[in-house]
Amino acid sequence: MADIRTRILEAADAHISLISQMSDLEHAPFTLEQQSKYLADLKKTLTSLKTELEKLRKITSKERKGHQDLRDSFARRYAHKLTGRSEKFVSKIEKEEREYLDALHNERAAEEKERYLEDTIAETENRVAELTTQTNQYVNLKEQSEQLYKKVFDGPTPEFPEEDQMEVAVQHAKDFFAEAQSRCNSDQEAEKLMFKAEKSVARAVKFCDEALSASSWDVWGGGTVADMIERDNLSKAKSTVSQAQMLLGQAIDLQDAIGPFDTVKVAGGHTTEIFLDNPVSDYEFHKKVKETYVQMRLLHQKVQLELQAQRGRALDSKNNMEDAKAQLAAARGELEKVRREVFERVTGISCSAGTPPAYDAMDSPPALDPEEILVA
Repeated sequence: MADIRTRILEAADAHISLISQMSDLEHAPFTLEQQSKYLADLKKTLTSLKTELEKLRKITSKERKGHQDLRDSFARRYAHKLTGRSEKFVSKIEKEEREYLDALHNERAAEEKERYLEDTIAETENRVAELTTQTNQYVNLKEQSEQLYKKVFDGPTPEFPEEDQMEVAVQHAKDFFAEAQSRCNSDQEAEKLMFKAEKSVARAVKFCDEALSASSWDVWGGGTVADMIERDNLSKAKSTVSQAQMLLGQAIDLQDAIGPFDTVKVAGGHTTEIFLDNPVSDYEFHKKVKETYVQMRLLHQKVQLELQAQRGRALDSKNNMEDAKAQLAAARGELEKVRREVFERVTGISCSAGTPPAYDAMDSPPALDPEEILVA
């Protein structure tokens, strides 16, 4: 296998070509992100403006009708003339006309803004499409560059120990990021499970509350109907809390800091007791239902607290993952820098890409103030 210097010299032309092309496109990913956000803001503003425009059109239509009805009303004009109040009638017509013209002005101003936004959105969509193509080209060139570096610097490079050191640093950063990403995914999934569990326990509390109301009614002579309502809700509570406990168990498997949770024993009885009940047994069962309700409320409070705690852990995990991602990107950037410097030393040809070419300031999205656009 050729030594490292030979491999560098053989790859020199391809390396310079890649660096040059990447330099021309280096601005594309950032600008694409910028323009995409700008486009999303424009579309959101246009949606709001269209809603406002519909309201303005209704107002204009109403004012137009009121103005025309008053202007064309011969009977009202004649009545005012007979009573000597012609000036008041004329003043009223003028007031209606002003209100109509104001409404019409607001509508037309909004329509002009709508056309402006639609034109700007079309232009921005074209720019985003162009930048997407450039970004894809840049990503492809970046991959080619990484493959070239991998081929040239494959294995230990004792002549350039700084390159070996940065390779180790990149691998450590990769491992750290993979671990952080795994933790983040687990915490986010655990949060989703906790959210579902909280909803289930909340429903179980509601069923227990309804069962308790029916039980109170039963104690005071509610009869068979109260018994059936009571036991139906207890059955629903038991099924719902069982589902919640399954979800909580899955969440704990993903994040052992969650919990523990007490098991709620839902009050129950035989169906035959519905037809063989008496005040004493009804009261005893009522106490069991009340205890079930209390336990379910306590479980719900515990789940709510644990859900909030898990949300905090999930947020921390996400921040840690973002930090790890940034560290990996920085390590890769340093490795690429070291490899470019090695190429420069061996070939004697500068690989410096310099600063990315400045793109026209007109390509930068102007400051977008939705309130300013919406206000007439």
